[in-house]
Amino acid sequence: MYLLHAPLPPQWAALAWILLLPLALHSLIRVRSGTVLHGTQQHLWLAGVVLLAWLWTLQARFAAGAAFGLLGVAFYSLIFGCHWARLGLLLAVTLHTVLGGGSWLNFGISGLLLAVVPTLLASSLQRQVEQRLPKNVFIFMIGHGMFVTLAVTVATSTLLVAASWVLRPGPADLDQLAYALLLAWGEALASGMLFSALVIFGPHLVLTYRQDLYLPPRRGM
Repeated sequence: MYLLHAPLPPQWAALAWILLLPLALHSLIRVRSGTVLHGTQQHLWLAGVVLLAWLWTLQARFAAGAAFGLLGVAFYSLIFGCHWARLGLLLAVTLHTVLGGGSWLNFGISGLLLAVVPTLLASSLQRQVEQRLPKNVFIFMIGHGMFVTLAVTVATSTLLVAASWVLRPGPADLDQLAYALLLAWGEALASGMLFSALVIFGPHLVLTYRQDLYLPPRRGM
């Protein structure tokens, strides 16, 4: 499903690398001049890299060829924001490629689909939620942790299956897409619960959470 061994045409691979490199460089520049991770934030960021690379190796496979699994990219993007999450996801793709013995020619397309698209979509949806809905901590936890996660997971899964079908058309892709979309609901629910727990018990770990905006101090009577 994650295009590690897909027969990617060289021109596609080159185009993917050309698109990926400036976006990765842009994120690197932004994090160097922006928020710096400290202590537990660094540990969580690095742990997420390793966990995602391992998680992507756990795929359910059927005799017809369909394969699907958890993504975790939306949850990671919600915690660390667009640029820190993009760099972390690219590291996870690197580690996943090493662990899976994948083709480095395919790294560009894998990086675009598993790192660039989820972070761009998650940050865009988060801005829409922030602009259009009340500034409330419960809205933040449910709107971001569940509905943004669901939308990003569905979009990423669809693009992964579509890319797999373009490279190697087969009847199993429809089954794979159906299972992936069904699994997205469970992933959104689990991510929403974990995200809410982090916001409540460790708000400093969620870089996209702004306590002054979503939980301002009460005015004196």
